[in-house]
Amino acid sequence: MLRGPVPLRGGQALYRRLIELRREREAAATRVPEDAVEFAVSVLNWRPFAYQEELLSDQSKRICVCAARQTGKSTTVAVKALHLALSRKGARVLLVAPTLRQSLNLLEKISEFVRGSETCLKLLRAKRRSEISFRNGSRIVALPSGTLGSTIRGLTADLVIVDEAAFVPEPVITDVLMPQIATTDGHFWMVSTPWDRNHVFYRCFTDPGWSVKRWPATACPLIRPSFIEEQRRLMGEEAFRREMLAEFVDDASSFFPSELIRSCIEDYQPGEVGRGRLYAGFDWGGRADPNALAVVEADGGTLRLVHTELWMSESYTYSVGRVVNLYRQMGFDLALEEIGAGIPIREQLESYGIRVIGVGPDEVERAMIATKVLMEGGRLRIYLDDALISSLQAVKFERTRRGRLVFHHPHGTRDDLARALALACYASTVDSTGSFAAAIG
Repeated sequence: MLRGPVPLRGGQALYRRLIELRREREAAATRVPEDAVEFAVSVLNWRPFAYQEELLSDQSKRICVCAARQTGKSTTVAVKALHLALSRKGARVLLVAPTLRQSLNLLEKISEFVRGSETCLKLLRAKRRSEISFRNGSRIVALPSGTLGSTIRGLTADLVIVDEAAFVPEPVITDVLMPQIATTDGHFWMVSTPWDRNHVFYRCFTDPGWSVKRWPATACPLIRPSFIEEQRRLMGEEAFRREMLAEFVDDASSFFPSELIRSCIEDYQPGEVGRGRLYAGFDWGGRADPNALAVVEADGGTLRLVHTELWMSESYTYSVGRVVNLYRQMGFDLALEEIGAGIPIREQLESYGIRVIGVGPDEVERAMIATKVLMEGGRLRIYLDDALISSLQAVKFERTRRGRLVFHHPHGTRDDLARALALACYASTVDSTGSFAAAIG
């Protein structure tokens, strides 16, 4: 019986060596640098700016980043999360934001880095809607904070990243999230645009035990100085300092304090309408002012914001048509200020069958107060809407000698959506005869 050639011992050694070389190449292809900056450059092909590099190199266990918008904070923390997950076996990384949409957006940034890196793809095990797992046993999970932290309670993590931390209810951070690193001696990062001082984010930012960073828009090479100056002229000083310079600004003269606004925010999407009655507020604009529309749904004794719109148009015919189109989709009672152009606008809207509640100048004060009372009583819920929140923060007030409230907003700011929301809330407190009802008592 004929037999094939018997491999020589030298051939067996060569075969084993080839196997070893292949394994070495595979290991090199999936090697993750210990340094996060090197990882960003060599594995992710992403070059951080100097201030981002400083953050990635920071080994502190407690880090607080106060950042202007569009300075790359979400991208930077995405790199940090991915690096820890890939450089440490069995690591658990938790991404938390005020809403599920925000936390999933952060997870998507990580997914984009993974898809663009051959090394990361080789280490990837599975990608789900709110979780990424890797072959080394590490997991990155994205969850919303909610108002009570019920979806994240009881978890354990090696790294917790709280995005837009200033908008997360303080008890969720202190009572739910921080205990999650107690047994792991883990890292805790909070990143956010600044808001009010009566919050754990501000206290950590001023705590010497925390490593703190402030990223103004001027630090980002991608933001032109001319754009920054333009924003200074358009936004008003208070909003500019907060949004562009990443500074905490007192809101003592704000009619709607930041803490009150935050207490009303819930994690739901605009357009989620149940079976409750709908009420709209229309703050009509003009040549220089935008038109604003807000719709709330009455759910028992609570109002929920379900829709907002903001648009520029000098044509009242166009604006009326826009309101009518939305009315045909949703159906609502509508309140507007019945002064000046508001009188013919009301007549046009009523011609389409809309029940319109005219609000006189003196009643605007009552509408604002009614809205604040609803907020303070926990009976007005809003989704996280940057334009609306900025508009609410812009509402300032002064008290006259007779005790009346006079509302205004600083130059460069907009209160249109806040007024529309107040009108919608006011509409819900008016009975079928058009008289003010004690529905907010």
